[in-house]
Amino acid sequence: MRPLGPADPHQVGAYSLRGRLGGGAMGTVYLGTSPGGRAVAVKVARTDLADDSDFRERFRREVAMARSVGGFWTAGVVDADPEAPQPWLATEYVVGPTLQQAVSEYGPLPAPAVRRLAAGLTEALQAIHSAGLIHRDLKPSNVLLAADGPRVIDFGISQALEGVRLTATGEFLGTPGYLAPEQISGADVGPATDLFALGAVLTFAATGKGPFGSGPTEALMYRAMHDEPTLDGLSSDLAGVVRACLDRDPARRPAPGQVLDRIGGLPPPGPDGADWLPAPVRTLVRQYATQLHSTSAPEEPSAEQQAPSSAGQQAPPVADPDVRPADSGAPPAEVARRPGEPDRPSTDGGTVRFTSNRLAGLVIAGCQLLAGLFLARWAGESSDSDPVMRVAALLAFIVLLVLATRHLIRSARRGYTLELNRQSMVAAKGHRRWQIPWETVARVRVVGDRSEPWVVVWLVDGWTPPRKVTGRAFRKYHGGYRLYPVGHQDGRRSRVREIEEVRSALAWHARRAFDPSA
Repeated sequence: MRPLGPADPHQVGAYSLRGRLGGGAMGTVYLGTSPGGRAVAVKVARTDLADDSDFRERFRREVAMARSVGGFWTAGVVDADPEAPQPWLATEYVVGPTLQQAVSEYGPLPAPAVRRLAAGLTEALQAIHSAGLIHRDLKPSNVLLAADGPRVIDFGISQALEGVRLTATGEFLGTPGYLAPEQISGADVGPATDLFALGAVLTFAATGKGPFGSGPTEALMYRAMHDEPTLDGLSSDLAGVVRACLDRDPARRPAPGQVLDRIGGLPPPGPDGADWLPAPVRTLVRQYATQLHSTSAPEEPSAEQQAPSSAGQQAPPVADPDVRPADSGAPPAEVARRPGEPDRPSTDGGTVRFTSNRLAGLVIAGCQLLAGLFLARWAGESSDSDPVMRVAALLAFIVLLVLATRHLIRSARRGYTLELNRQSMVAAKGHRRWQIPWETVARVRVVGDRSEPWVVVWLVDGWTPPRKVTGRAFRKYHGGYRLYPVGHQDGRRSRVREIEEVRSALAWHARRAFDPSA
């Protein structure tokens, strides 16, 4: 979630806005709070749509129908105002990541989770179709993973957007790879259209890829029209029903009730509720819940604060209570220890700075070379010694030479630096520098084993790093980016100590995004 910018409203209808959740074809989505304290997602239409009388009429009709959608697995519409200067609607706020985010960060879901996902999404489509609606844009980013099951969002607005000329802004209504052939060809759409998208979404959940691969829009559309879907990785009990959903002929696709019959009955969730999800995604759900309850509503800006900001200026972060997290173990920045020196990271006005220790690598390499040379000399001069001992000494020399070379190569690389403060984190390698505001960070953690741990960051949906810093300096890692090698050149005890110092600093400064799992 990003903070509200100078141009964002602070109140929509009866709802106080607390931050920006994202945007889409309709407009901007905000996190809001009802007068009674209930969290809602408020979608506000773009200005050009607000000026379109046809859009308003369709929006009015679709919202009225969407309010009648029931069922367990949809984020229901709770309020709307089609007559507002900028039409808006408010839906239930679902605490959890999108399916797109969960799979991108942690990989495909296990088969039992995919089955429960399939059942929930199918029941949601049943409820949407019973209200006379067709979703038209079911995709991984329109599926939220809550603790008690999935939720379908953004139903009831796709038809309102049809007929509006979006090409002027470069937008495309619908998502290639999840569009049914009848949508691509411009034929009539119906409930079966959503079943095609369901099959594509389940394929993504189970395999991490869509049924028609990846590539340009034209290629994806051509494959959906002419090629057979790729379902490798789907369990045998789901492959058949997914293949039926992806049939190019809408008349041959199953109805939602038939899909539920083929999936079979599922047991009720366990006492934890979220046990249907793999452990890393459950942690992500809990982080969303923590962020929701720890985000304060921003104060109404003054006249000076409402003045337009200069181009490129960063918006201030959402107000954050200056409370130390319980049991974090993190000291204030001013007293954190320095890992590379006799024992404390450098601080500057509340900033904690960690720097890779290149000198330690050179010292270790030098010691290894000296020990290796001593063994080689001893093996060469001791002609009367045991041949086995001479061979062992030569092997030890080779091992030490390899280890020393490894340390020398690492020490020759440009040094890494990681700075943490209340507003952002700054990662640097040589002259390449990447400032990452906390509001753009979905998750940050220390990953890897005790010999080569890294600080890795994952960004929220819609944020991408500058191309000039990724690939060369900060390489990708399971959907995230490796920022800082923690104690790679240090001895084991120093490395373990620096791992704890980095984790403590992240827990203190990135309390909403820090993932404490090892």
